[in-house]
Amino acid sequence: MRYRSFESEKVKRRRHWKVAAIAMAVLLVFVFLFREPLMVRAGQALVADDPPREADAIVVLMGSIPDRVVHGVDLYRQGYADSLVMIRTREYEDYEIMEQLKLEIPGTVDINKDIALQLDMPKEDIIVLDYGSDSTYDEAVAVKEYLGVEAREKETMIVVTSKYHSARSKKIFERVLGDEVEVLSSPSPYDPFDPESWWKHRNQARSVLFEYQKFINFYLFQR
Repeated sequence: MRYRSFESEKVKRRRHWKVAAIAMAVLLVFVFLFREPLMVRAGQALVADDPPREADAIVVLMGSIPDRVVHGVDLYRQGYADSLVMIRTREYEDYEIMEQLKLEIPGTVDINKDIALQLDMPKEDIIVLDYGSDSTYDEAVAVKEYLGVEAREKETMIVVTSKYHSARSKKIFERVLGDEVEVLSSPSPYDPFDPESWWKHRNQARSVLFEYQKFINFYLFQR
């Protein structure tokens, strides 16, 4: 009786493994046949593109140069807002040696500001927040502190960033700012990222993989 029971359990396990193997094979075939549509969808999911309209400020997130700030200046020229906001990020680890040697090394915000000035944007309309942020989340916190949303009426802001970074940055800004500020995402058209062929380009593929890792971090720890 025990021998028969053992054989029965063994047969069941083999059957389960067989079913699992068939299911995995079907899944792999499905992924292979529809790999391109799936890859396209993965790229498209990273992009949030809202129609721009009049806002209280245009926030240009630091990172890629010069595509983000050029688009920010374009929006400014088109009259969507009367100021461009940028946040200084922490880009150098050893500030002590910089101070000792009296080195002045421009950061991303300095380069972006210079680009905006070269594009004939008025200096007084460029606002730099010296927050020293390490992430998009920090940039959102810096903007919230700048706006002082608790004491003001509901505002609207346009967030400018790269295409692959736009969906996550919009979610982060909405999470930090809450209902007090309406966030419009406006990814830069100068960004070469193509959601329909990103896997064919090494740099774009790396950006997509990193972005999904950061999305996981956002949903697990920042929400």
